[in-house]
Amino acid sequence: MKASLNLRFSQNLALTPQLQQSIKLLQLSAIELEQELIEAAEQNPLIEYESATEAAAAEPIQQLSHRASSSTKNTTEWDDNDDKFAKVAVQETLLDHLLKQIRVMRLSTHEKALIGLLAGNLDHKGYLTIPVEELAHDYAQYMDPEDGSAVAQIERALAHLQHLHPSGVGARDLGECLKIQLENFPHQEQSDSVWMHAHQICVDYLELVGSRDWGRLKKILKCSDEQLDQVIRLIKSLNHNPACEFGADVDITLIPDVIVKNIKGKWQVSLNPEAMPKISIHEEYAKVIKESKGQEDIGGIQQKLQEARWLVKNVLQRSETILKVAKAIVDRQQNFFNHGEIAMRPLVLREIADTLGMHESTISRVTTQKYMATPSGCYEFKYFFGSQVSTDSGGSVSSTAIRALIKQLVEEENPQKPLSDTQIVDLLAAKSFVVARRTIAKYRESLRIPAVHLRRK
Repeated sequence: MKASLNLRFSQNLALTPQLQQSIKLLQLSAIELEQELIEAAEQNPLIEYESATEAAAAEPIQQLSHRASSSTKNTTEWDDNDDKFAKVAVQETLLDHLLKQIRVMRLSTHEKALIGLLAGNLDHKGYLTIPVEELAHDYAQYMDPEDGSAVAQIERALAHLQHLHPSGVGARDLGECLKIQLENFPHQEQSDSVWMHAHQICVDYLELVGSRDWGRLKKILKCSDEQLDQVIRLIKSLNHNPACEFGADVDITLIPDVIVKNIKGKWQVSLNPEAMPKISIHEEYAKVIKESKGQEDIGGIQQKLQEARWLVKNVLQRSETILKVAKAIVDRQQNFFNHGEIAMRPLVLREIADTLGMHESTISRVTTQKYMATPSGCYEFKYFFGSQVSTDSGGSVSSTAIRALIKQLVEEENPQKPLSDTQIVDLLAAKSFVVARRTIAKYRESLRIPAVHLRRK
């Protein structure tokens, strides 16, 4: 993610221009890289650049939808007669909107970097569904040892994030999302009692609103029908999806960075030609400069030649790094590609970093805004990383797999007798998965599955 660049600091450390450029290019999406190279070519006549769209003659592959749902019946072969897949339209996320606000906050660079780190981990609705403890563990090496525990630093960063626009962003569940909005709500527009009752419901009794248990709510709040009606109207006026206003009007073209195919029973990863720009040094100019070596460097042309060489090298290195990381991910998620989400294994950035001999921050940059086209959908690299859930046997399973199991159980339930969260806990326990009821509720909400009383027919 973009803010991760500043997670480690040293007053004595000065990155070379080449390394700064390498880091910058690595964090860019394919679309952003294209724009960066267009600008570079405009400023440096020694750079020859042709967009990937014009240069590539990509092989035909199947048309896919962005983040299409996985199926246990995944296609294992690509049809070479299918239409070429090069780009897919997706909606703009709110990450850039948040980063703009973070950059102007009056905080230390380290604090702003941590807030940006959290912003990069928000889900499609603007919620932070990854537990704070897990984030503190995964990013412990980036913490300032003199600034308290890792958990405390993440908590403080989250508090700052939750004060940004849109209101409710960074919430860990629906109740907290609504509570944040209420606390940012202009009190003068509502009586103090209405606001206080709404706040109390969001913190402690939101499930009673879902079940429409008005009688119990009136008894708890000690209010009249009219007062309760005002409270409920206020709660319903709040936004349960903080990210909904982003991307409604602007479509961005997403270009997968790599293509994953099943060839003769083996999953193969290759770079997508549509995402690989064609950049080189203008040979005629370079030849003239070489012949004039030792003469006066008029207009800094020697420097421009060196800058062009750095850029070509760094673009190539970016492609190689993306391919290495993609191959490492696919190698570790074979079961996902063969059987779908239900077979996703736990995976953390550090595992890929250790395998490839790279820094974890490098893997973080590569897995953000980089996509792989697969037979079952187009996924951001970081989709394949997630927390783990323990099993009775002492093993672990990915939280993505648990979500898939929950979805499967709900799809197969009796509509007249839908499963409660507690019953889902018991069914998962029978499969040796130890999951708390609160966690089940959180995963269910992230899947947009209504509570049991709302599913009953």
